[in-house]
Amino acid sequence: MADIVLQLSDIENIFWNCTIQNLGLDPAAKESQKRIRIGYPTEGAPAWKRTDNVGFILVTLADDPIVQQAEISYTKATETTATRSASYTRVIQVSWTFYGPSSFDDADKIRNSLHLKPETFAPLALVTNVSAPFRLPELFAGQWWERTNFTAQFNEKVVRNTTVNYIQSADIQVIPNK
Repeated sequence: MADIVLQLSDIENIFWNCTIQNLGLDPAAKESQKRIRIGYPTEGAPAWKRTDNVGFILVTLADDPIVQQAEISYTKATETTATRSASYTRVIQVSWTFYGPSSFDDADKIRNSLHLKPETFAPLALVTNVSAPFRLPELFAGQWWERTNFTAQFNEKVVRNTTVNYIQSADIQVIPNK
């Protein structure tokens, strides 16, 4: 049996597509590639103008009590081995940061779409207490840049499998009480 777990790049792609779709942008258009970005610039000053609308998506894992619970099961694989399956919930935290004149409206639109269009981020499940967009203008090079952030969490069911050997024999010793 194969593991069932999304890779980071898969999750980032889910939320990039979700964001593009819910903002009404064309995913194939080159402008959309610049409009919504995964991660943040790695060098220097912003590579966009103060009047440009730009969004960033940052995906991380969140610590939550639910991630400490795991269901373990065994199924026969061969005459000498079994498959051990560990199933648990992983909490994914997604942070959106929007810049530009439409930053607040973009953040609000994405936040609302999370409740209205869960199919855009399948197979993840929204944790419904999504924070409200937080407007936080940013001072850069003597100018205020419009900026709005918000964060949401999602649950992912993860199944990881490994093969284990059956116990073939055991040495048993009976020691009498004295």
